[in-house]
Amino acid sequence: MEGYIRFIEKYSRWVLFILLLITLLFAWKITDLTEDSNPYMLSESHPARKAIADIREDFTGTYDSVLIAIHNKETVFNQETLNAVFTLTEQARKLILANDEDVTEFLSILKDLPVDSSWNEQIAQIRQRGFTQSDAMLVKSIYDSRDQLRLSKRQASFLRFLVERINPIKEMAGMSATENAFLVDGDTLKAAVTVNNLGVNPRMAQNALMNNELMNMGVVNQDGTVTMITIELGILPDDSVAQMRTYQIITNMVDNYKREHPAFVDDIFIAGVPVFFAEQTKTINHDMQLLFPITILVVFGLLGYFLRNRYGVLIPLLNVVGCVIWTLGMMAIVGTPLDLITSVLPVFLVTICSSDAIHIMVEYKHQVAQGKNLRDANKAMMRLMTRPVILTTLATCVTFILSTSTNIVNLRNFGIYMTFGMFVALIISLLMIPAMLHTFKYQREDESTELQQETSTNIQRFLFSTLRIIAAHRLVIMICFGLLTFSALLIARNVKVDDMGSRYFAKTNQFRESDEFINSHIAGTSPGWIEIDTHKENGAIDLDMVNFIDRMERFVHQQNSVTYSYSIARYIRRINYTLNDYNTQYNRLPYAEEKIMEPNDDGTMQVIRVRGNDIIRQSVLMYENSGGTDLTNVLNADFSKTTLLYTMNTTLASEYQQFLDKLVPWLDENIPQGASYILAGSPVVWTSVLSEMWQGQKIGIFISFISIFAIMSLWFRSVRYGFFGTLPLILTVIFYFAFMSILNIELNIGTAIISFLVLGVVDYSVHYIMRMKTHYEEGADAEQALHYAISSAGNAIVINIIVFFVGFIPLLFSAFRPIFDVGLLVGMALFISGVLTIFTLSLFSPIVFPKRKSEVQKNMRFEQ
Repeated sequence: MEGYIRFIEKYSRWVLFILLLITLLFAWKITDLTEDSNPYMLSESHPARKAIADIREDFTGTYDSVLIAIHNKETVFNQETLNAVFTLTEQARKLILANDEDVTEFLSILKDLPVDSSWNEQIAQIRQRGFTQSDAMLVKSIYDSRDQLRLSKRQASFLRFLVERINPIKEMAGMSATENAFLVDGDTLKAAVTVNNLGVNPRMAQNALMNNELMNMGVVNQDGTVTMITIELGILPDDSVAQMRTYQIITNMVDNYKREHPAFVDDIFIAGVPVFFAEQTKTINHDMQLLFPITILVVFGLLGYFLRNRYGVLIPLLNVVGCVIWTLGMMAIVGTPLDLITSVLPVFLVTICSSDAIHIMVEYKHQVAQGKNLRDANKAMMRLMTRPVILTTLATCVTFILSTSTNIVNLRNFGIYMTFGMFVALIISLLMIPAMLHTFKYQREDESTELQQETSTNIQRFLFSTLRIIAAHRLVIMICFGLLTFSALLIARNVKVDDMGSRYFAKTNQFRESDEFINSHIAGTSPGWIEIDTHKENGAIDLDMVNFIDRMERFVHQQNSVTYSYSIARYIRRINYTLNDYNTQYNRLPYAEEKIMEPNDDGTMQVIRVRGNDIIRQSVLMYENSGGTDLTNVLNADFSKTTLLYTMNTTLASEYQQFLDKLVPWLDENIPQGASYILAGSPVVWTSVLSEMWQGQKIGIFISFISIFAIMSLWFRSVRYGFFGTLPLILTVIFYFAFMSILNIELNIGTAIISFLVLGVVDYSVHYIMRMKTHYEEGADAEQALHYAISSAGNAIVINIIVFFVGFIPLLFSAFRPIFDVGLLVGMALFISGVLTIFTLSLFSPIVFPKRKSEVQKNMRFEQ
């Protein structure tokens, strides 16, 4: 300890200079920080994410889509609406998300390309005209050669994004994109889109699309008032720039069309997963630009009010700002992007990391008020505060490290960088604060030589009066508090685990309005896939398998929230119906054996028996030969696999779980022998997120309790101190979940981080117990130790409680409800934690610090 003090006094200026240089370096790197609005939150290797990636290798129609719903109150089968559908579809086919900035960066990456490179000619064309969709292959070739070209990680990442930005369209669906089955010349099947040009006859389109199970609820709704254009995109989930551009370009495309065609007055709603991504990116930008400055101002105001000293305000602020800069800079260096959860890191760091600085500055002020000169006060502060500051930071870091064991990437990153930020705050607190006080404070001691006299503050007087009440009614208060805790535990058991999807946005949010409209009028915005693998060639077009797919599809539609689906069964049934001249008797799957009447040469009729399997295979062949390509949505190349797409009109994870809880047992019981299945899509991803989150909460909280208990017991060298130091944290978690249950706030990806935060913030317990322990070991009894703790650490603890509570209020300005809930709950949880620490340690102080034998004997003699 003395060596540390001598080091600070000898090298204080060098310490400040080096810390400044490191801070400037991290500040410079922050410019490389990227964003990731991917809401899936699981790594790409997670089974829920890998399932859809595997399905995409065999099937089309499996990428995230932008949905454009067009609503006409009378009917969409009018000339203006049909023309709009065709024009918007054609414009969307030509969509390019790369812009001039991308061209400039692309050319700068390849500026040193050899003059004899085979790519130079096409690169020169790009320089003149910009990108076209055909340039995607060139960029893909350059990306594949990134190692030979020695491209940096950032350059390679840009090229990876650029490939999909140049040619983002994977597939489209709608009146002008989805293939329909027509009968031409009386007996020839033809696959073609229905609205294939401007001026298509509305009556013809209506007859072709309405009551068509390939189109019903996917292309047009049941009453014909809503039609939908589906734009399937290949842009990567972590390319937030492309997602924002997609939303903006499609919105502008729609607005321009409406402006150029005033007769088109239909309502248009734009939704889908990429739009969800874009809205989350807007939220991240909003929160970063608004919440961090507000938090700084709030903390600045609180410190100024309580400490009333320019150093008491300036030094803690420099500490937390440096902490934020180091953390964001490290994220940029490592390549970790800001996501929905880590976007609030600055608010957490500013508020939480101010704790050590507040304790240090309050203790310094306390030492000065005791009559010490400024240099001795600084040294006494270092001796007293170094150990508790290290202990509190260690405990906090342990809980956040434990939170990184989850498979949820966002929570893992939050835990990692909160740990890093807390460690940085520790370093800065133990180096910068005493160095600044040494350099700028006590060297100017002659400015004010008059000793400051310490007087009781309002905070201390309030705590003393509370302590007297507790001491006078300790047993009654213990019983009442026990009953209250038991009641809170019962209430806490009812907390919900859910994710609300689009409902997290404000009701007036344009995306939420569009999402809810589509979910209530046409195919839902939550797609899922069921892949059936027969493990044999042509197994997916076997009649028994097609019948199973049909039964599975009927079962799926019996479930709540499922609004639309398509499968090989639907295609076969529609083809059979069409080839039999739209005879309703044939609007079914083929039988095992069909009887077909054909004329002989003499005019008599003969019966030909045809196997159902042969009819299915012929139907598939005829469809493909007629120009149809949509069967790749439901069949793989060798027909060994088939997939069923379904959409749900909900974004609630709990409703996804209810559906899967029925689907999985049904599949296990009914799937044909030898076949296997894979589930993928939004329902699978989000139920997996909730499962991972809940398992992480249960395991993480338990291990955190054990770890904190072990750390505090070892540090204090007392199991009793360790238990009572951990007790307020246990009680806080119970009351926190009870509070959530009462307010009907679900445990979601945002609120999940709070329990780890509550467990990690042991500042209150450590400082309170350490002061009581010190005075108790000097011979004081429990009541005297309590008075000493209040007089020396009470101010800092209460100031911290208020800073924690008020410091998270800026999160209430977030446009995203999970962040709003975090702001509400974190402040409340940390406030409860602080209050419970003071209350429980005061209540149980006779147990924590029992009377010594000498005191007991003395009391007995006195009574005699």
